[in-house]
Amino acid sequence: MNLNIIKDAKISVKLTGIFAFMFSVMLVVSNAYILNGLKHYLYTQAGKRVEDVNAILLNKLKLNENSNNELFSDVMPNENMFIKIMDKNGKIISESNKFNYHLKISEPYGKTKHIEEHEKHLTYLNTKILNKNYGTVYIQIIKDMDNEYDFLKILFFFMAAADLFGIILSILLGYVISKKMLNPIDSITKTAEEISINNLKERIDIQGPNDELKRLAGTLNDMIDRLQGSFNRQVQFVSDASHELRTPIAIIQGYASLLDRWGKDDREALEKSIEAIKSESHNMGKLVEKLLFLARGDNKSQKIEKNRFHLNKLIDEVIEETRLIDKNHIISNTNNENIQVVADYKLIKQLVRIIVDNSVKFTAENGKIDISSIKFGKYINIVVSDTGIGIPQSEIPKIFDRFYCVDKSRSKDIGGSGLGLSIAKQIVDTYNGTVDVKSEEGKGTKTTISLDIDY
Repeated sequence: MNLNIIKDAKISVKLTGIFAFMFSVMLVVSNAYILNGLKHYLYTQAGKRVEDVNAILLNKLKLNENSNNELFSDVMPNENMFIKIMDKNGKIISESNKFNYHLKISEPYGKTKHIEEHEKHLTYLNTKILNKNYGTVYIQIIKDMDNEYDFLKILFFFMAAADLFGIILSILLGYVISKKMLNPIDSITKTAEEISINNLKERIDIQGPNDELKRLAGTLNDMIDRLQGSFNRQVQFVSDASHELRTPIAIIQGYASLLDRWGKDDREALEKSIEAIKSESHNMGKLVEKLLFLARGDNKSQKIEKNRFHLNKLIDEVIEETRLIDKNHIISNTNNENIQVVADYKLIKQLVRIIVDNSVKFTAENGKIDISSIKFGKYINIVVSDTGIGIPQSEIPKIFDRFYCVDKSRSKDIGGSGLGLSIAKQIVDTYNGTVDVKSEEGKGTKTTISLDIDY
């Protein structure tokens, strides 16, 4: 249950929690390090002081100073330091006031030791020496560390209180700062909620530095732009397809009605209606095939069958077929390099055929059409030039749009759905290629197709 609450929490809460946890760990570790370091320092200083007092006592004992006042004169009353001197029989030779410790004087001698038990914290040193008056003498110096530990306790409580205050402050500041930093996400969420298929005009507006959130907003805006463009094209495509199909369907329905009324008795009306229905059905079939081709390309489901063939032979084949069906134009081939490629033969032929057919439609009788091919670096260039009516410069960027016709009145007379060049562009895109169209009205058009094909 607690895990689900954490998972479902807001990002600002999670960031605040992480920040507070890391800050708390940092405070605890640093304070523990400080306290341990201070404790070590106090023990070290206490050990040095005990050793200093021991050295002073040894010198005084050598000078036969035996009274307490003489021996302990260098020990300050507030040092909490206590001294006991005994002979080998355990008889106390000298002892400081208030010596109330029962520590056995034993080996190792001359080494400082520490005791921490039963709320007692002691640093002590045992020494064994020879004295002229008493023979073997044992000295025990004890430094009571209670004052130092009281100081450490007070310091610990102050540090704990400061840590608690720091953690609470870090939670509050962390939440406020993270909330402010994540405000753009709320703006993004709000804008995204307002965007729908019928409202793609909304855009995310984020002011401030060029950070990750601003770049995210820019990326989302670019994505929405692409979605809007794709949706607009889809709407236009459906509208245009419906318009193109409406005319042949209306013609077929009209002739079907004519057949129903007069076809049984009027032979001429019967034949005329059947011929018209066949023609329009054929046109509809071709239109549907083109639409299916474009749909497969949009869905990336277009099948590509790669074969090795000579591109120059394919172009020769297109030229020969064009000359057979078109006697009114001069079809030439100025440059046709012997190039062997690995590609889909049908798609490449369809591509060349579309461009050539387009030149045939818009080139006057006895006009010239030239088809050439050449290697250009890693690309294969196919160039189709004609002396046709040309294309206005403002219209060139639009000619590959679906159902687009430069002169709709003339296109209707010539025939065509405006899908041929869209199909050609899709085939070019399949081979990561480009299409460059240069045209001048009244003088002709030159179309250069560059394909990235293995050869």
